[in-house]
Formats: sequence, C-alpha cells, structure tokens
Amino acid sequence: MIPEPYGGRLVESIMDKKEVERVLDDKLPRISAVPEQVYDAEKIATGAFSPIEGFMGSEDYDRVLDKNQLSSGLPWTIPIILTPNGSSMGSLVAGDEFLLNGLDNEPFVLIKIEEKYKIDKGRFAERVYGTRDIAHPNVLDLQKWGEIAISGRVKLLKKLRVPAAQYEFTPRETRQIFQKNGWKNVAAYQARNPPHMAHEFIQRMTLERDDIDGLFIQPVIGKLKKGDYKPEIIMKAYEVFVKNYYRDDRVLLGSLSIAMRYAGPKAVLLYAIMRRNYGCSHYIVGRDQAGLGNYYDPYEGQRIFDRYDIGIKPIKYDEVFCCTKCGMMVSAKVCPHGPEYHIDTSQTKIRKLLVEGKQLPLEILRPEVVQILESGDVINQ
Repeated sequence: MIPEPYGGRLVESIMDKKEVERVLDDKLPRISAVPEQVYDAEKIATGAFSPIEGFMGSEDYDRVLDKNQLSSGLPWTIPIILTPNGSSMGSLVAGDEFLLNGLDNEPFVLIKIEEKYKIDKGRFAERVYGTRDIAHPNVLDLQKWGEIAISGRVKLLKKLRVPAAQYEFTPRETRQIFQKNGWKNVAAYQARNPPHMAHEFIQRMTLERDDIDGLFIQPVIGKLKKGDYKPEIIMKAYEVFVKNYYRDDRVLLGSLSIAMRYAGPKAVLLYAIMRRNYGCSHYIVGRDQAGLGNYYDPYEGQRIFDRYDIGIKPIKYDEVFCCTKCGMMVSAKVCPHGPEYHIDTSQTKIRKLLVEGKQLPLEILRPEVVQILESGDVINQ
C-alpha cells in the first residue's frame, strides 16, 4: 500500500485567500534568501520535507550534522536551514514575523522566528559535502549564505513560479494520483539530466517487476550547477520520452523544483525520504547518484540504505552501458565483452559533444530526445 508520510504525518501549511490578504495588510518586514532556501521553504510548506514544519533550529541542525538524525531520532542527512543576508535581520528577534520573498522578489512565505543561531559554514561543508573545496559547486554556494540561521515554522502564501508548473505536484496530489491509478507500490526515479537509454533500461527493468505498480519519474529542475542542462530542457526531453515510450497508466512524470545537492549518499537518502512523502514505496538507486567528480564512492549511495531505515525500499542497479557486440544496454553482470565494444553513456560526454557541435550518438539516445538537445541553448552557463 502507499506508505504513510515520513514521521507519520504529511505537513501542509498553506494559507487561504483571507489569511493571505490579512498578512499582506500587516506590512511585515520582507526578507530575501538564496534560491536554494527559497525552494526549500515551499517544499516545507507542501510537505515534501515532512515531518519538518519549518526551518531547523540549532538542536536539529547540530543533530543532523553530527548524527544524521533529527532530534526525534528519525534519520536525516542534510540540514534544512534559512540563512538570510542583509542588515534587516539584525533587528528581528524570536517571536517576530516576516515575509520571505520568492524568486520574483515578491513575498510568498510567512515565517515566525523561533530561534536565531550562528553557523559555521566550513563545518557545514565538511559534514554535508565531505569537503571545503570551493571547486565543489554547493560548497562555493555557501559563500553567499549569511552567518546567522533563523528557525521558524513556514506558512505558504502562494506557490513559486517554476518552469514546469504543470508537473510540480505536491505530495498530496501525487498520493491522490497514485490512489486513483490503483498504484500501491510506486518506484521513484530521481534524475537531473535528460533521459538516455541506460536510464530507460533501469526504468523498464523496474516496471517489469511484479511488486511495482507504477513509476514516478521526478527530475530535479530547480537550481542546478553551471554546465548542467537547463531545467526546461530536462522537462521537454522527458516529456517527449515518456509520451512516446511509456504507457500513461504505468508512468507519471513530475518535477521537483529544489536546489540539487551534489552530496552523494547523504543527498540520496534525503531524496528518498522526500519521495516517500510523495507516496513512493520504492526508490531506484543507480551508480553515483547525486555524485560529483571523485568526491564520493559511486556505490555508497546504495550502501547507505543498509545503515538507515527510512521506510522506503531501495532498488539497486549497477552501472549500465551500451555494448555494440551484445547490441543492447547491459551491465558488467552479464556482458562478457571488452571496453572496445562499450559506448559511454556519460552525460558529461554528451554535453561535451553538444558544446562542440558534434553529432549525438543515436545508439544511446532516443531521436525525440536528440531533437530537443540539439535545439540550441540547452546548457546552464
């Protein structure tokens, strides 16, 4: 059956029209934050981060950094905190309310301050990303954070404007869709790139399982690093791919507008927790999910589920590649042929071919996806 939300309750904190009008009439202070924290505010309010009801206080923050768990004891690997910059925060104290601006610089969330505390960004980088190296994009982004964190419950005035709004389901909405479709066991597929046939192989293998009713493909399309695909390109590619190659009664396409955490296994566990809140019972984990360069062991994202029980079943896959001798997508478990027969499915290689204006390999990409990728201006600069 569809699992209950993480922690047993789906957090939802969304104002009605009269509440919004009252709050806006109060002329509260307006504060801005970095995009990743703006995205997080919306996901707190809609329940994607259940059981979290607001930005974390110092107790949860320290517990997550030191022990990978909330103060309640539930496993949790990355702190969800708010660290605004600006002198206007200095005059605000516990008990005060303020409005957090959205990506359009208009207020979209109400926060009542519970606590203000100092953070050590170097410690955060080491505990979450395993490095202080500013060549790591998330570590570099920490330089834009303020030094003081603010905790407090979040109330949503309005949703953010995002590139693929029609796919930006809330956890309540996906749970309703799964129930309507008669899906009891749903596998979540995390992505941050357009699909190629190695991805397709893993997805199809999952759909062939007797214990899986449906597949929820949910690419991260919020804040991505320089050199990644643009969010709208990722969704266009997946849109044509799902439409042309999957049954609509077995696969649902959604989007997840958050900042991508390139934190290897810690990000994997957080993303799995989020997909449980969306109603998924299983979570697909391939090689080097949420990885970056050589910062993380490529299979640690699978092993972390052996240490932490978050109530979602991991479906683990080895690296998949195209073997020209086998004539299909395979893994090293079954393919006996040498590397001279293997076609690299690396997205880094595909993006490099795009930048150089070279032809994309049709052996590993569907033609509809190639058409999207070759449309021009597809890479974050």
